[in-house]
Amino acid sequence: MTGRTMDLRPPAVRQRVAHARERSRLVQLSLLAATCLSMAWSAAAWRLREARSDHELAVTRADEVLRVERELAEITERFDRAGRRLEVWRRCSIPFGASSILASIANDLPESGTLELVEFDALSLITSGVRGGRVSADVDSTRRIAAEIEGFTATDADVAIFVEALRRRPLFRDVRVESTRHRSVADRTARAFRIVFEIDLETASPVLATAFDSEGDE
Repeated sequence: MTGRTMDLRPPAVRQRVAHARERSRLVQLSLLAATCLSMAWSAAAWRLREARSDHELAVTRADEVLRVERELAEITERFDRAGRRLEVWRRCSIPFGASSILASIANDLPESGTLELVEFDALSLITSGVRGGRVSADVDSTRRIAAEIEGFTATDADVAIFVEALRRRPLFRDVRVESTRHRSVADRTARAFRIVFEIDLETASPVLATAFDSEGDE
């Protein structure tokens, strides 16, 4: 015995067996390649689905951000319009009743005094910038009311006391006597007076600075 294996099959049989083994290897390789291709296709499809999902999520978030930005811009615009309207209203409005001013003047009047005329002129409120317009350089934009008082007291000293009392009022500015003259009242000597002053609305109700004013100052 030599330990060698002898193939006693005919050559035609051996050839068919070899061809069968070759076809079997080809089938196995084809199955392996098909399996690899299938796995690669599955992985690519999964990644494509993930990419599409991420893209849709990004588009949704972008649309949400744009919507929020539009709403914020609209809200900001509404606040700006409300602020401009409030500014205009405060510039042309009187932040207190005339009765309180009249009561202050009457309380400061000496016992010998009598008021005959109290006049308020709010023309400066009309000529200042309303409706959001700019104030021209030659127009004083200070919010104030010009006031005038006429009446009479017993003496010039009472007139001076009345003027000093008015000057102590926090809202009254530039209080001065325009004129005084002799006058007879019920066969008695009296001093008629005419006093003018201004009522400071900036002190009573300051106007808040706005973006519009800031742009105009630059």
